[in-house]
Amino acid sequence: MAGSPLVSLLPRVEDPFPDTIGVGIIFSMAGAGGVVMLVFGSILGLSAAELDTWARRGVSMGFVAGALFYAAALVGQIL
Repeated sequence: MAGSPLVSLLPRVEDPFPDTIGVGIIFSMAGAGGVVMLVFGSILGLSAAELDTWARRGVSMGFVAGALFYAAALVGQIL
């Protein structure tokens, strides 16, 4: 399979996991949560006001998930 045309089109990934995790991951996950919720809301055909609510909830959930991920990585590094 290494010689197939599909494999040659895909980018090569050496190390998918970063060596360090900074505080920026919290804000990156918050933004990603908002975008994901906007996409789902758009697919469902929600109004602009409902989309705004979904986006705010997505940002909040992403922020919490990012903070938990960061805290778990920090505790794992300390232990």
